[in-house]
Formats: sequence, C-alpha cells, structure tokens
Amino acid sequence: MINRRQFLAATACWSSLPAFASGAAPRPWPIPPQHARIPTDVGRLGYHRIDDYAWFQPKDWHAVLRAPDALDAPIKAAIKAENEYAEAMLAPSLPLQRQLVERMAALDALQGAPLQVRDGDFYYYQRDQAGSDYPVYARRPVAGGAEQVLLDVGAEARGKQFYKLGFRGPQHSRDGRLVGWAADLRGSDIFSILVRDIATGRMVVEDIENAHGGFAFSPDGRYLFWVDRSDKGRPSKVFRREIGAGTGDTLIYENVDPAFFLGLRITAAGGYLVIRTFNGAMSENRLVPMATPTAPPVLVEPRAAGVRYNVDEWNGRLLVLTDADDAVDYKLMTAIFTAPGRANWQPFVPHQPGRFILAVHPFADCLVREEWRDALPRLVVMTKDGKEHEIAFDEAAYAIAVAADQGWHSPTLAFNYQSPQTPRTPCQLTLATGAVARTRSTAATSVYDPSRYEVRRLVAPAEDGAQIPITVLMRKGQKLDGSAPLYQYGYGSYGSTVDAEFSASAIAAVEQGWIYVIAHVRGGAERGSAWTRAVLKRGKKKTFTDFITCAEYLIAQGYTRKGRIVAHGFSAGGLMMGAVYTMRPDLWAGVIARVPFLDVLTTLEHFEDRPLGTTSFVHWGDPRVPEDHAYMASYSPYDQLKPAAYPALFALGSVADNRVSFWEPLKFAVKARTLTTAGNPILSLSAMHAGHGGASGATAQYQEQASFLAFAVWAADRKWGDVPQRPG
Repeated sequence: MINRRQFLAATACWSSLPAFASGAAPRPWPIPPQHARIPTDVGRLGYHRIDDYAWFQPKDWHAVLRAPDALDAPIKAAIKAENEYAEAMLAPSLPLQRQLVERMAALDALQGAPLQVRDGDFYYYQRDQAGSDYPVYARRPVAGGAEQVLLDVGAEARGKQFYKLGFRGPQHSRDGRLVGWAADLRGSDIFSILVRDIATGRMVVEDIENAHGGFAFSPDGRYLFWVDRSDKGRPSKVFRREIGAGTGDTLIYENVDPAFFLGLRITAAGGYLVIRTFNGAMSENRLVPMATPTAPPVLVEPRAAGVRYNVDEWNGRLLVLTDADDAVDYKLMTAIFTAPGRANWQPFVPHQPGRFILAVHPFADCLVREEWRDALPRLVVMTKDGKEHEIAFDEAAYAIAVAADQGWHSPTLAFNYQSPQTPRTPCQLTLATGAVARTRSTAATSVYDPSRYEVRRLVAPAEDGAQIPITVLMRKGQKLDGSAPLYQYGYGSYGSTVDAEFSASAIAAVEQGWIYVIAHVRGGAERGSAWTRAVLKRGKKKTFTDFITCAEYLIAQGYTRKGRIVAHGFSAGGLMMGAVYTMRPDLWAGVIARVPFLDVLTTLEHFEDRPLGTTSFVHWGDPRVPEDHAYMASYSPYDQLKPAAYPALFALGSVADNRVSFWEPLKFAVKARTLTTAGNPILSLSAMHAGHGGASGATAQYQEQASFLAFAVWAADRKWGDVPQRPG
C-alpha cells in the first residue's frame, strides 16, 4: 500500500530523471477477444435498431447493482476476456505506471496543512492518515485542546472491496454532539446512513440501508432528515427520524416526478430545512422551520418552465438566487418567510450579463458570493450596508473551492486555492477586512518547483464566433514547434465547470515533455448560464465541435500536431469522447473514455428503467419527440461507428455503476474493433468492484491515472505498432 507522504524523502532527484522508460514492445500482440454477435432489435417508441452486442446488458441489471459478482456467466466471461486483453496490451508499460504512481503520491503530499472550517466552538478538517489510502475527519477546540477524530475512513473501509462516502462527506450536528455519514459499499450509489455520538462513540443510527445519500440534522441534533432511494435508483422520498426515540421514520415529502432530482440541506443560519427538487430547466423549494421541525414543508414557489431558483436566509429574510425574468447569469432577490412566493420577491443584487453568480454563502454579518467572469472564478464580500469587496487572484487560470458547513458566526470564510501549477492551498478570508491568509507549502523545491512550469489561458474561436477558453499547463520554455504530445481533457455538460485545479497526474505528464490542456467547451458554465444553454437538446453537437476546434487551434499555434493528441473525458465528457472519436478519428493518437455515455439512443429510449429517468431530457432531448430523436441519432457515438481508421481507444466502465452502465463502453469498444481499418489497439476495461468515480482509495486512484498516462504515452509514440484486430 502506498503512503502519499512516504515518498517525500526519496524524491529529491525527480526533476533530473530522464524520460520514462517503457521497455521494448513485445511481438506478436495477442489477438483481441472475439465475441458472439446476436442481432437484437433494441429500438423502442416506434424505432428499430439492430444491436449485435445488446446481450452484454444483464437481464436484471438492477440486481447486479446490489451484487456485482452475480453477473450473468456469459457477460462475466466476456468482461474477463476483455480485461485480460487490456492488461496484456498495457503490461509493457507497468514500469512506467509504477513510477507514475510514486510521483503522483509525492506530488499529492504537497497539499500541506488541512483546510480548517470553523463552526461553533470547533475547527473541523480533513487530514491524511499515515499508511492509509483514506482520510481522517477530525476537529479540535477553538480554545485549544486535543484533536477529536470524528471518522477514520480507513478503519471503516478495512476489509471491504469498495468504500465511498457521499459527495458531501461527513456532516456534524450544529450542537456538536453527532457526526453522520453516507457510505456506499458497492459503487452503485446505494448508501447506508450512519450516525455516531461523538462523546461516547456509540452508533445511534445504523439501520438506514437504502438511501440516496443526502441527509441533514436539525440544529439541535434531535432529528435526522434523509433521502430514500427508489427501486430505479432515483431520489424519491424525504423521511424524518427522531434519533434515539425508537418511533421509526416519518415520510414528510415524496417526489413522484422522475424528471426531478431531490436534495436537502439546512440554511446557513440554521433556521430552515430546505427540500429542493430540480433538473436542468426548473426547480422548486420547500421549507421546514427548525423551530418546529415536525411541521409540514411549505412550498416557496411552484416549479415553472425555464425558472430555476435556490434559497437560503440572511438578515432575517429569505434569500433567493434565481434566473427568473431572463436573468441568465442569475440575480439575488429577497422575501419575507410568511410570504415567500415569487410575487413577493424583491430585488437585492441585480442581474449583470457576464457576471455568473454561482453560489452564495451567508454569514451573520456579511454575505459572500462566488461568481464567474470571463471564465474565471472570484469571491465578493458584501456587508449589510451594501458595500462590496472583491477578492482578487493573479494567476492566468486557477480554482477556488469554498468549504461547506461554515459556522454562521465564523469571522472567516475557509476556502482552498489552487492552479495547475500551484498545489492546493488552504486559505482563510477574514470577513471584516477582506484579508486572505494562505497556508504555504513547506515542501522543498527539489520535490516540486512551480517556477519550472507555466500556465496559459488561450481562447479558440469557434465558427459561430464563440470564444472557447483553453487552460494550458506546460514546462516553462517549452518549444512550440508542434513536436510535443498533448493531453486534452474536457467535460461540457450539466452546467459543470472544469476548474483549473492542481493535478498530480498532469504535472507527472508535463515533467516528461507533455503539454496538458483543459478545453472549457460549451455545456459547462465557465462563461455563465448561456454557455450551458447553448448546447441543450438540439445544440449538443456544439460541445463536440468546440473540443475539436480547441485541438485544431492548438495545432495551428504549434502546441502539437495532428496524431499527437490524446483526448480524455469522463461520464458525460465520455460522450464527447465517443463523438469526437467517430467525427474526427484523424486528429487523435488515442482517446480515453472513462465511464462514458456512448449508447445515447438506447439509454434514453429506455428512460423508465434508468436512474436518470426523464431528468436527462432537458439536456439531451426527449426521444419521444421525432426531431429530438433524429438529432440524437446524428451524433450518438455507438450508432455513428462505421468503417474507419480509428485511433487507439481505452474505454473503461464499472459493473456497479448506476449512472452510466458498464455495457456502454464495453460494446462500443467491441464494435469499434470490428469496424476499424487501422492497427491501433482498442481496449475495454470493466471494474467489478468500483463505482462511477472508479475504485476507492488513493492508491487505486493513482493506479488508474497511471494507466491513463501510460496508455497516452504508448498511443502518442505509436509504441504498439500495428496491432491485429481480428484472427488472420
């Protein structure tokens, strides 16, 4: 097991290492697996499509999510054959992969002191644990005193094949008595909710085993609110439990519309539980007053097409962040709690085009806004008298991440700052003055010297005039003569930005002469809500053409050349990988499609059986609408595969993944292999014990990233040579 810190003492000579050795290519390469073709009509809604590999989908795949090892024998055999083939093709790169794992572990150790978040009488934080792949969550008294461990994730994960916390991590009750967490033991987002009494260590809740992952405590720690999971994997109901009372769970809200997700949280001041239903087009919120936590939820404003809003409380009023009335980059409104509806919303912070208000963080005496301007984030502190102070950052591209659950009366805002060349740095913003204190890394420059690297922000012009931001990380002084291999990452969906963060794997690649770039394509929110809306439904292909435009721009500027680029995308970004793989196979040396959404038509036509339900229609279109169906068919990667000289492919899935089913990357790779006219390796790897985000634990994550970089090196340098695709 690799300790992320133990390599610090041994890495003083890393900067002088020669380029990674990869070993001689063995000959001959193995023949890839040959799978049965069973033509099956998979079309629905009046459409007909023949799929030779539909049999890769288990008959009862929801049961497989709960027991991945119970996979049908023929499918399990196919996965085993594909995994063995991928491992054989990557085997010569294992020395490189081991070096990469060690280097990434050493780089991650640069992150330094943990970010401390003040709430009440304690500082809460997450730290590494020596010899463990998992973090420890702890706290210490503000007044001084010993650390209290709240959750040792490594101890909880011991002996388990997979262990992942819900995306918010552990949460504590505001009275400081309880800590709770959501744990997934399969990778399928089926969570158990667990609650421990901090003082005694006694478990007070451990029988909730079919949750969706969201939960919240009443401020006094008396009640637990949690989100149930339907048999289709959707967040469906909100329950209330009086902890320790033995009275069971009370249903307080049920979401019956599969077009909506469901989440909950407590407002910053602790006055209300917020139950939010939402999708990409509209939302609505309900409030439960924590003064009377058994009261029924009160609707703020009914959902309406094209209106999204979220709520909090500040200065004794309801605070509303909304895009109503064409405020595409959002504005802030206020209302009184006794009349919270839209008719009573009053202007507070007006809409400004180009100033995208991403989030607000209320405190007792001020309000902090997270905003994006010109594809870069910023913080703005606003006091009760309306005065504002912007917090400036001076790098060409960077990322800020504000911690959750900050104390209402805290004098500081805790956040992490980082950039592609600056390791994650804990920061404390003093709210009264606007001063920012950074915790500097004490790592020696022999381990990592940021002055050896350069970050640039470029803009690629699309054919329709859109200006696509590109973040570039490279060695300082890198020659731009087109010879460098280039690693291009992108996402471009659901309004999610790709932050310009510090990446150990990116640094490890750049150290060997690669250029690493992020293409901030439309579909994210880097340029505001309009950047997202431009590609909804029948505009989606702009995401893919933006990614291609970025590659062509970088070629024209001398950063690389055609056939030296390895593209990488995850989940919905994996859809983009499939699309650019079929649209422009000549551009890429290789494509890495991680848990990729590739079989768009089949998945969306069977929406009733999928966890996303109809929530995805806002983004991709409604397959029941002929025009939407035809548009999806025009780019759906699995359906667009045809005879062509395809580049190398590394398609990865997880059997327990309930967001993107494992058979999508599996059958895409198998079909592409039958159609390619080139001799590049087409690899499929399906993990039996992993989730949507891959395997759990730091070492497994390093190993996965190392395999991506090793694949990239071999693809860009054509180390495989001509690989057989079929017998004979």
